[in-house]
Amino acid sequence: MRNTAAAVIVVGLAVCVLLAGAPQEWVQAQGAVPGWLDVFIEHNADTGATNIYYMDALSGLSVVVSADNGERFTLAGTYVMYQKVQSGAIMRARSDGTLEAHPFIRRTSDDRSVDWVTSPDHRAVAWVRVTTAGGSETFAAWADGRGLRQLTIPSPAPPLVITPVALADDMTTFFYAITDPTQPPPDTPYPVYEHLAAYDLLAGEAVALPQEPNCPCGAAISPDGRIFVRLEAPGGQGPFALHVWDLLPRAAIVIPAPDLPLVWAGDLLLNESGTLAVYSAATQQADGTRQYALLVVDSVTVRQLLVLGQTPERYWPVAFIDDDTALLLHNDEGTYKLDWASGDLLRVSGALYLGAITATVPG
Repeated sequence: MRNTAAAVIVVGLAVCVLLAGAPQEWVQAQGAVPGWLDVFIEHNADTGATNIYYMDALSGLSVVVSADNGERFTLAGTYVMYQKVQSGAIMRARSDGTLEAHPFIRRTSDDRSVDWVTSPDHRAVAWVRVTTAGGSETFAAWADGRGLRQLTIPSPAPPLVITPVALADDMTTFFYAITDPTQPPPDTPYPVYEHLAAYDLLAGEAVALPQEPNCPCGAAISPDGRIFVRLEAPGGQGPFALHVWDLLPRAAIVIPAPDLPLVWAGDLLLNESGTLAVYSAATQQADGTRQYALLVVDSVTVRQLLVLGQTPERYWPVAFIDDDTALLLHNDEGTYKLDWASGDLLRVSGALYLGAITATVPG
């Protein structure tokens, strides 16, 4: 059943409430296109309340949807999908204020888990159901449910499972990891993968990825699915080189590791063309605390650049912006913009920016 009671229309200076201290001209520049909405997630640590904001930067109007007890907020088509922590129910929050169970991705009593990824353009989604018996079933569809199909990816023998990693734009290629949830996770603060594989949705067949399995290290794929990159270090302990493959002609280059004492790395992200990458790296101090850094890797100049020196704050790369001259980042305090050439870091919002979507059409 649909629930619109959670929707609140915020009039006037909603930007000032949502984006305390943010330069309004930057926010409006990101979403000042008729019919498009900027989407933010705001969590109140004191009350535990979580709100999804759909903001029209042209009119100054926002729709606010309460999504308490939610996690894994993801843009998909014209809505945000997320999972309830306690029940595991997968929900859909739309920009008209509608909050409902997701219509075609559902977790049942027969499922141990349901994990998903969306394409970088948010138009498609792929998900994996791991059943209570340990089998993995993989599906893909456009975000509105069109073209739903089960992918003919064999389920690995339990306890191994399929974990979604990326889905290319236009729903062409699905990338996934073979993981063992019964084993203790690697000693790293980042998501890492030892065995990656791919599936061509157009041909309906597996795609062999080069040098897999590999070290327990981070990986990323360009939005078109053509550029595949891997952080590499013996045993997953850095510093890390970056191995770049163009999967179409099967060409590859390796950008050497920086001469920096960085033990762990991850949160790897590529720009649209796959020529630039950014990743977070960390080391542990004598007192047990961690220090984090951000590095940009240029596959044209074949070098790694330290763009944010070591800090106790961890920043998650979200996107390359401003013609790849800046980075959009998240941390526990909100959303930031980093000019990676100058090193200037600016807090632009106290909420987490998810991206822009088209408004939900009524009816």
